[in-house]
Amino acid sequence: MKTSPEERRITERMQPGVLSRDGFLGEDRRSLGEIIDADRSSVLTLGFDQATLAARLQEILEAAMEGMGAPVRVGLHLEAVYRESMGRIPCPFGDGARFPKGEVELTDTSCSETLRFTPLSVHMIAAHGFFQGRGSRYRISPHALARVLGPRG
Repeated sequence: MKTSPEERRITERMQPGVLSRDGFLGEDRRSLGEIIDADRSSVLTLGFDQATLAARLQEILEAAMEGMGAPVRVGLHLEAVYRESMGRIPCPFGDGARFPKGEVELTDTSCSETLRFTPLSVHMIAAHGFFQGRGSRYRISPHALARVLGPRG
């Protein structure tokens, strides 16, 4: 399938060194559309929807930010800590949204599985259905997210 000019511009902004040191695609060689379509399919197969997942991540983000660097309990087996960084980062989709830099480390204490995400990550899932490319520092696999946020979370 041919890539649109807009998708090319977005993909260029996602490359390492443009908006972030490591970029948003990792070593994923699929097109942006293929990445989004595959993750959408995974989310639906798992019985979730991206809005619900993003809303839960937003709740966790807000609770972790209130913890001011200290770990906070955000579920039965979930602990989150927010690590603040200086500055803001724009959404690579070019929608004008900007987010504080910083990351949440979310750990399922029952199995020690850890996910990392940013305020921008939450926005890209909610607004664009983009969980980032395989191998990206902040890639959140829908399967891992479903495991962590599942009934035990």
